[in-house]
Formats: sequence, structure tokens, C-alpha cells
Amino acid sequence: MKMLEDDTTLAMARNSNAETALHVLARRPLEFGGRSTLGMCSRLMNSFSGIEDSYKSSKQTKALELVECLWNQILKHNDDDVMCLITEPSEVLFDATRLGNYEFLSVLINAYPDLLWETDDENRTIFHVAVLYRHASIFNLVHETGSIKDIIVTYTDDENNNILHLAAKLAPQNQLNLVSGAALQMQRELVWFEEVKKIVQPVSIDMKNKDGKTPRELFTSEHEGLLCKGESWMKNTANSCMLVATIITTVVFSAAFSIPGGIADNTGAPKFLKDTAFLIFAISDGVALFSSSTSMLMFLYILTSRYAENDFLKSLPLKLMVGLASLFISMTSMMIAFSTAFYLSCHYGLRFVSDFIFIFAFVPVVLFVFLQYQLLCDMFLSTYYSSLIFQPRKHMIQ
Repeated sequence: MKMLEDDTTLAMARNSNAETALHVLARRPLEFGGRSTLGMCSRLMNSFSGIEDSYKSSKQTKALELVECLWNQILKHNDDDVMCLITEPSEVLFDATRLGNYEFLSVLINAYPDLLWETDDENRTIFHVAVLYRHASIFNLVHETGSIKDIIVTYTDDENNNILHLAAKLAPQNQLNLVSGAALQMQRELVWFEEVKKIVQPVSIDMKNKDGKTPRELFTSEHEGLLCKGESWMKNTANSCMLVATIITTVVFSAAFSIPGGIADNTGAPKFLKDTAFLIFAISDGVALFSSSTSMLMFLYILTSRYAENDFLKSLPLKLMVGLASLFISMTSMMIAFSTAFYLSCHYGLRFVSDFIFIFAFVPVVLFVFLQYQLLCDMFLSTYYSSLIFQPRKHMIQ
């Protein structure tokens, strides 16, 4: 910054690759707190809390100040020189858009709003490129452009693809990897397609590109492989979980007829009927049976589903989420039933053993939470709160 203040010509200087300082900074989104590498949970939590605004590091602030200073110096030249500086050897605007460098773009567009009209070599605006590379923070800017939006979204590229066609194309692998499993990746792609569909004109929905495909037809062909992977992932997950749920159902059903402590010969009532531990055993065993049965039904539904594209939007993730939650409840209840049954059978003279068993009985429960937490979190947020990533957290154009 100090060097730039002493010598303002550095803003226009080029390195051995003929790149200016803006070219270099455009390709470094992490220096500005870029969100392109954040997972689903982190990105949506930021939608609620605005953590990025409150706790932006001094390093990111200085990087933005440097960009602003460089850009102000460049804007002192005439328009032709400005466009030459930011389009050669590569287009700064689209380099930043492809990498999701939202903060960098905000500085440039705030000072020079006409950049919104710029197109790349394939006649795509920053909104088209943001959709193609799945950068929601940049795409959200379209809602701040007012009536300009209705014009920009009608642009088509060299292959006659409109912005909905670009949403129909398969996302880059690094964006797909932000969520767990092929099924949730398919869900994210459907969310993007439906969100972009909201802003286009009705005529664009059935518009055909040079290959004669509408956006929906292009989506189907582009995501055929991901759909198969999603189906396989769902079935494998459901099969594995259904096996566990079946075992739990069998165990707790048998436990209901193997009463701890036995029954009294003269009355036929359980010997520990009046003990609190027996009540806990009875309730937990019943809860385990009902929840494991529910889990089995959910996984059975998944295995027999038709696996249409739209099933991945809410139906299948919801069933899997309910199935996993029910499986967790049944596992926890089964461990409680086991611990109380062991306590009732062995607490006379072996109190320390029953306490020891009670503690270690919850190790599988903790492991289940540890191993499945990220999947459940991604599934819940992706199903019910994924639309929040398309709600601007702040105004980009001041």
C-alpha cells in the first residue's frame, strides 16, 4: 500500500506474464474471505449470523483496501485504457467470478457499475458465469440490479444457451464436493436449477440451444451419471442402515419377553415391577422397538422408490433423515434397556460392574453421532435451508 502511494504507476504495471496487480488479486479469493471452499453447514450458518461482516480479519480488510486503491488509480484513465488494463491478457472480472471472489468484485462494481453489462468471449455476463460455476454470493447480485435483471438474463452464449441452460449443466467437482454424498449433490443441483428458473422469463424455460435441448432436457442429460450415483448411494446407505435397524428390532422384541429378574411364581408379575429401573427398561425397550420399526419402514421406502430427479429434492433426503434419526433413537433406547436390564439382574453384590457397563453402553451411541453428524447436518440444512444461500447477506452495490 505504501509503495502504491509513493508510485501510482504500479497500478498499471505488468509482470512477466503481462498481468497487472488486479489480475493476480482476482485469482486469490481466500485473501478476501472467499466462501467457495466452505461446506454446507458453514455457509448456511454464516447466512444466519453475519459472522463474516463482524469478524473479518485485518488481512482481508487490507487486501480490499489495496484493491480499492489500485482500482481508483486505474479509473483515472479513459474508458478504453481501463478496459484494456482489465481485459488483457485475461479478463479480470471473469477470473474473479469463476473463483467466487465476491469481495473483489464488490469493490470494482461499486466504483464502476457499468461492469455489470460486460460479457466474456462467449457472450456471458458475470451472472451467467456465477451460475455455471455455482457461486451463489455473486449470483445474488442479480436481485440488486432492478430492471436491468430482466435484460441481462435474456443473454445467450455462443451456443444459444440462456442462463437456465447454464444452471442445467453439471457443477464443477469442487462445488459438488461441498456437500456429502451423491444424493445431496443431486439435490443441490436441483435447488440451483429451480432458483435460476425463478428469475427467467417463461419463454426461456422452453428455449432450445444449438443442440436442440431445452434447459430441463439438458439438465437430465448432464446429470444422468450423478443421478445413478445418487441412486446407488441412497440404496447402499439404506441397505446398511436397514440391516442395523432389523437387528435392533429383533433384539428389543426378544428382550420384551425375557424380563430381567424373571416373574413371581405365585402372581406371575415381574419381580422388579415396582423398581424405577424396571419402568425405565420397559419404556426404553418399547421406544427402541417402535423407532427401529419406523427406521426400517423409511429405509424400505427408499429402496423401493422410483428415483426420479425431483425425488432427490425433498422426498428421498427427508426419508433418509427420518430413518437415520429413528435409528439413532432406537440405538440409544436399546442401550438404555440393556443397561437397566443388566442393573436389575446384577446389582446385588456387583454394583460397580453394572455402573461400569452403564457408562460403556453409550460408547456406540457417541460413535454414531460422531460418524453421522456431518451427514445429518448437511441433509437437514440442504433440505430445509438451502434456499438461504440465495438470500443476499449484504448489498454489494452501495
